[in-house]
Amino acid sequence: MRRLEGKIAIITGSGSGIGRATATLFATEGCKIVVADFDSKGGEETVKNIKDNGGDAIFVKTDVTKNDEVKMLVDRAVERYGRIDILHNNAGGWKREFSDTVIDDDEAEWNRLIDLNLKSLYNTTKLIVPIMIKNGGGCIINTITMNATVVTPTTQAYSAAKAGALNLTKSQCIDFGKYGIRVNGISPGEVLTPQWIRTINTAPDPEKAKQSIIKKIPLGRLAEAEDVAYTALWLASDEAKYISGVVIPVDGGLTAGYTPYAE
Repeated sequence: MRRLEGKIAIITGSGSGIGRATATLFATEGCKIVVADFDSKGGEETVKNIKDNGGDAIFVKTDVTKNDEVKMLVDRAVERYGRIDILHNNAGGWKREFSDTVIDDDEAEWNRLIDLNLKSLYNTTKLIVPIMIKNGGGCIINTITMNATVVTPTTQAYSAAKAGALNLTKSQCIDFGKYGIRVNGISPGEVLTPQWIRTINTAPDPEKAKQSIIKKIPLGRLAEAEDVAYTALWLASDEAKYISGVVIPVDGGLTAGYTPYAE
């Protein structure tokens, strides 16, 4: 359908996982992609995948927690494509060791998790929203995750940051809607990404831990990155042109309620 024909998108954290799936899907729909990631190898692989399938993309190595690197990202995008229509704030991460509490996190680790999952949205939108206003509108999509509303153990800084991202999404919807800017969020549940796999492999019995999680999901499986990417595509398209300020769960029903037969 080429639902994003001629659009320009910056997608952070698109060197793998959900970000890569979204970048690849957007490109097949006619969107030109600025791949942003701190991992050069992953970012370049995403660009290669897009170009091999006839798409248009560039890679800009970016640490989204650093203002100067985000400025470089935005400048490069505008230099190459002239504008920015879509921003997908997808970069984020958690503490793999299951020890993210105010007792276990030192100040540096607490700040790292808050910066990566919340301040990064400030860094990008502060620079990109004025460009969208000048261009008459745009679309911002934030990957928030279920931890914003349903907290899992030992994820205190991560969950706090995601809750902040949820309310930042709603606040920006209210403040920037008059400029034609839509701001929405996606709340993935358990998604089979490289980061998720590395985390589950820290469990004493990774397969048992995986199956325990799957039992709690009404649809009976983990999400694929593409499940989230298709939701982002709909939000970015004109099919959702009157949708703003919402956060869509993509979790197979995981957060719908108590699952009585899960162990």
